[in-house]
Amino acid sequence: MRVWEVQDAWGIDNMRLVEKDTPNEPGPDEILIKVHAASVNYRDLVTVENKTPFGALPQIPLSDAAGEVVKVGSNVDRFAVGDRVCPSFFPKWQDGPVSKADRSVSLGSASAAGVLQEYVTVHQDAASRFSDNLSYQEAATLPCAGLTAWRALSAEAKLQKDDWLLVQGTGGVSIFALLIGKMVGARVIVTSSSDEKLERAVQLGADATINYKKTPDWGKEALEITGGSGVDVIVEVGGGGTINQSIGAAAVGARVVIIGVLGGRSQELLMPAIFGKNLSLQGISVGNRQQFEDLNAAISKNGIKPVIDEVFPFEKADDAIRHLESGKHFGKIVIDFDQ
Repeated sequence: MRVWEVQDAWGIDNMRLVEKDTPNEPGPDEILIKVHAASVNYRDLVTVENKTPFGALPQIPLSDAAGEVVKVGSNVDRFAVGDRVCPSFFPKWQDGPVSKADRSVSLGSASAAGVLQEYVTVHQDAASRFSDNLSYQEAATLPCAGLTAWRALSAEAKLQKDDWLLVQGTGGVSIFALLIGKMVGARVIVTSSSDEKLERAVQLGADATINYKKTPDWGKEALEITGGSGVDVIVEVGGGGTINQSIGAAAVGARVVIIGVLGGRSQELLMPAIFGKNLSLQGISVGNRQQFEDLNAAISKNGIKPVIDEVFPFEKADDAIRHLESGKHFGKIVIDFDQ
């Protein structure tokens, strides 16, 4: 089978397409998945560049994929050959509140090989069927970005109809948050530095938009859009670069769910506003298998369709990560193994 590895040194330019033996028989509790599509997250760029750092070379990158079960172990009772599934981002986190043990293994990191290979073997508890409404390309966008948005808004922030929701940017998690917000009946504000991307967000249902390049004090602008009441739920992706704007835009009792640090890793916080407004700030890193299955039930019921920016063939997987690095994308970047 064909496999992408980061070899010799870290960086996109050191990704190599190599040949390896296809896995033979899965273990008694395992399933063998033929991967049809994968998607790229910002975390994958961080991994390939070893910015955290993530471990030793060589390393197979990417965490998110969708494929077909082609073999099952003798004890497997959750799946049958032919089922369409996604491997879990956190293979050990099945349900319930997160723990250190749940987060101890994640695909595409030092703890576990990634999915940028034509076949993967996983424990039967570390995969889920995805909605029949979705193609392999669409389903491949769910395990990290889709699930992060779902957990943030549904499980943690408890987004309600008519709430004001603010999403930052138009990357994978933010666009999923927009789609989920409109599904719930929330009023959604989208920020971006691109008027063209903001126009596309309006086409997806955004109720208001802010170009943060033209309006650097966008927190104040968001406050005005809500009539001074403030935003009820904010999906914070910028980190140190944007958190105080989010705090300024927030309503009393608002929930700020922090899912990224694209704008910086540290920042002095407006502490009086945090306790004065009685804000809840919560970090979110993906979710568990049950939440993934809840997301797919919602997709089936409401017909949500992931937004795909561009599809790259498997042979150009490195270019897919370069495209993400450019920041030009709107929604998700997908790699199709069958092209």
